[in-house]
Amino acid sequence: MYNMELSKRFSFITDVREKIVLEDAYEAVNDMNLWNYLKENTFESFTYYNGPYVQLHQTLLEKADKSNLHSGASYGITMRNIEVIAKDGFEVWKTNYITPR
Repeated sequence: MYNMELSKRFSFITDVREKIVLEDAYEAVNDMNLWNYLKENTFESFTYYNGPYVQLHQTLLEKADKSNLHSGASYGITMRNIEVIAKDGFEVWKTNYITPR
């Protein structure tokens, strides 16, 4: 089911696939209530995570890639963006996305 609220949140993104993967990942983190987990932790890799919460990360991957659009690299990039949203806030991430440094 397409989430209209998320669609509005990421409406400034023009690439359709990029918008979908960010929406899916954002929704997965929301559904799993992982914002503080992402904010408080540092991961060497989202794609090849092998820490103490392997099952949690596997579930996150499954939920975040519900549209089956990811390669390992694109999942990692997407989750790094979501991690920045968790750590810096959506508006800061959005501003940096729109106006890269």
